[in-house]
Amino acid sequence: MKASKTSFLGNYLPYLLRRADQTLSAPFYAVLTKHEVARSEWRVLAVLEEFGELSVVELAEAALSPQPTVTHAVRRLEERCLVIRTQGTEDRRQRFVSITASGIELTKALALEAKALEAEALADAGDLSALVAQLERLTATVSTRGPQRGDIRD
Repeated sequence: MKASKTSFLGNYLPYLLRRADQTLSAPFYAVLTKHEVARSEWRVLAVLEEFGELSVVELAEAALSPQPTVTHAVRRLEERCLVIRTQGTEDRRQRFVSITASGIELTKALALEAKALEAEALADAGDLSALVAQLERLTATVSTRGPQRGDIRD
């Protein structure tokens, strides 16, 4: 079902971005399922592979996920030996998460598949650098105006 260009949803940018996300991501979600990796786990792995060790709070923010979702994902990934949780030295309540060598190996393999699927999906889209730059500017502008994140639900 597609919203008309004159309707609210047909002109509401967050809805259009979400729809684009779902459409472009669907083939990759099938790859994740094949590897028994949940979407929330993928985001955690990708963030850790890029940024290194993070606190659970930092990880949740970078993964664009609520902290309880990230905590559950980390627990599952830890059971598979893809990440390691450690306790903070100054504040023993604080937990840090880092990715293991097997986690890096899996993440890099999945990232290659993600980029290949993205390239295939966008092959006829032309140069998207202007769109990417505009989205980065929009995100930066909006994030300086109000609350950073509410209670984000996936």
